[in-house]
Amino acid sequence: MARPKEFDPAKALDQALEAFWDQGYEAASVQGLCSAMGINRGSLYDTFGDKETLFTACMDRFRALQEQGLYRILERREEDPQEQLRLFFDAVVESSLVNFSRGRGCFMTNTTLGSSVRLPSIAQRVEDYHLYTEDVLLRFLEDASKRGLTKDGLQPREAARFLLAIKQGIHVTARTEAGRSMLEDVCRMAVNAVF
Repeated sequence: MARPKEFDPAKALDQALEAFWDQGYEAASVQGLCSAMGINRGSLYDTFGDKETLFTACMDRFRALQEQGLYRILERREEDPQEQLRLFFDAVVESSLVNFSRGRGCFMTNTTLGSSVRLPSIAQRVEDYHLYTEDVLLRFLEDASKRGLTKDGLQPREAARFLLAIKQGIHVTARTEAGRSMLEDVCRMAVNAVF
């Protein structure tokens, strides 16, 4: 009979996510991950598999957190979608600046730009996350367009892709000394491009 786990796998996964987020996939060692998670190697392998499998589980966890937080802003159907999009970008800027203050960028953007994206399981999750983001933006813009609230002639699919690229650019630019004012200018222009 197997012994019950003496640790909380969900908490350990969150701790692994933080370790990967701080160090990146390449720099995070299995021993360092075990230390961050408060478990031994056997428990890591038995519960999560190898380092790559653990990382993909962390990617899934990050996406779930984003779906429950950031993307909920766009899932609601509000009277003023322009304000809603502004709030979404405010949240993107805020999280980007918090990450910069902690010496790191957006977890998914870091992964997109890192060499680990050459691994098929990681590349697939990056692609799925970007497609998910595009889809959320598309549904949001289609709804606003049907209500006649977007700029005349706006193509929702093109606009969704444009806003996705702006979001990713904010995450990257926030890793510099650009500052809040510059990022807010970018967001204002993005919102004004569609409304």
